[in-house]
Amino acid sequence: MSIDRNRNTVLHYEPIANKELAFQNNEKDKRAAELLIANKELAFQNNEKEKRAAELLIANKELVFQNDEKEKRATELIKSNSDLIQAKTRLKEVNAELDAFTYSVAHDLRAPLRAVNSYSQILAEDYSQLIDADGMQVLEIIRYNTKKMGTLIDELLSFSRLGRKEIDRKTIDLDDLIGSVLADINRSTEHHAAIKASPLPMVNADPVLLRQMLFNLISNAIKYSSKKENPVVEIAATQQNDKTVFSVKDNGAGFDMRFADKLFGVFQRLHSEKEFEGNGVGLAIVHRIIAKHGGQVWGEGKENEGATFYFTLS
Repeated sequence: MSIDRNRNTVLHYEPIANKELAFQNNEKDKRAAELLIANKELAFQNNEKEKRAAELLIANKELVFQNDEKEKRATELIKSNSDLIQAKTRLKEVNAELDAFTYSVAHDLRAPLRAVNSYSQILAEDYSQLIDADGMQVLEIIRYNTKKMGTLIDELLSFSRLGRKEIDRKTIDLDDLIGSVLADINRSTEHHAAIKASPLPMVNADPVLLRQMLFNLISNAIKYSSKKENPVVEIAATQQNDKTVFSVKDNGAGFDMRFADKLFGVFQRLHSEKEFEGNGVGLAIVHRIIAKHGGQVWGEGKENEGATFYFTLS
């Protein structure tokens, strides 16, 4: 019996070929599935890129808008600064004109005021027998008011001069200066206030202006505490951060803090003249002197419980 060897060989390799083909088809299916996933991932990434591109476009538009706004603000700020410089210049000119006007008016008032006072005195001395008691009282009122007006003129002139005076800074021993100021006050004013001065630091300031400022503050404290049974005035200094804060405190009449903004205005008074004499210029002078030194001044108080005035020097 004869055997067909070629046929048997073909039959022997056929199952192997089929397995190989099936394996390759399987691999192709896997690759196709992987390719499908990769395509989906690519589509997703393209989508994300388009979103990012759209967001970047919006961000760029916003950035352009913000840059435009910044340029507008910068232009407005430049204009505002220019306007502010012009306003400051004009304010300085107006203040200079006002100081000159105040000085001129106050100076020109001296002569007629002296005449009123002199003639009133002549009437009181030379015609006293012809004038009854009521007339003499009227003359006394005239003389009192001319003296008061003279004091007011002196204070206005002092306030006006401060606007033109350049400060001459020197190293000052405040303890010595306070002692000198208190000696002046004791010579010029009768009072029974207990004045307590703590040790004070050396300062760099204009001695003439600082002396006047301290005289005004301490005199005020003595005046407004004068109706207390045991008036006390305390002068001290404390360190707050990098600044020395000086204070003049009294236990006198105090004031309503609602009106604290009026303290340093010219002719502004928080008490009637019947309660306490004064022209309302003293604290305005204090404010101007402190401002010339680049410092700050403020007051705190409570009615009938005293007041404290604080100031700093730069």
